[in-house]
Amino acid sequence: MLSSEISKLMKVTFIGSPAVGKTTMLRLLSKDTISKFYFPTHGFDLKTIKLDDYNIRVWDFGGQSSYLKTYSRDYLLGSDVLFVVTDSTPRNVLNSRELIKFATHFIDKDCPIIGIANKQDLTKNDGRMSPDRVEQLLHIKTYGLTAINPNERIKLLNIMRKELNQVVLRRRSKEDEL
Repeated sequence: MLSSEISKLMKVTFIGSPAVGKTTMLRLLSKDTISKFYFPTHGFDLKTIKLDDYNIRVWDFGGQSSYLKTYSRDYLLGSDVLFVVTDSTPRNVLNSRELIKFATHFIDKDCPIIGIANKQDLTKNDGRMSPDRVEQLLHIKTYGLTAINPNERIKLLNIMRKELNQVVLRRRSKEDEL
C-alpha cells in the first residue's frame, strides 16, 4: 500500500453499553437500513466507509461487559478516534465514565475520545440528559444525536470529519518535529 493511501486509512471505534445505538450509528454511516428492533451485537461489527479522502474502518463493539473486558483492549489499539456512545440516561452516562477510564489504558494518548449523547429525541420523555449535561459529566467533548433519524447522517459525518482532520494535523505536526 502506498504511504499516501496509508495516511488516509483511519480507524474509528464506537464503544458503549448495550442498546445505546452504536450499531444504529454504524448503519447510519453506511446507509444501511435502520431497524427499530434491538438485536445485540455479538463481539464486533466492522464497516469501511469513504469520507472525503479518508477510508475509515469503523469498529462497533458489543456493549456487554464480557465483550468489553475480554476483547476491546485488542481492538481499541490503533484507534484514531474513539467515540463513547451513551443513551443519555443518568445510569448509562455513569457507565460511560467507567468505559472512558478503561479505554484510556489501551489507546494512544493523542487519540481523541468523543462523546455521543444519543437518543436525544427521548430526552423530555424519560429523564435523558442534554448533550451539554452529558459533556459536563463525562469531561469530554460531546455531541447530541438521534441515530435512528437518517437526516442525522450528515451531522455524524461532519463530527467525524472534524475529528479526523484534527488527527491529521497532529500527525503532521509530529512529523515536522522529527
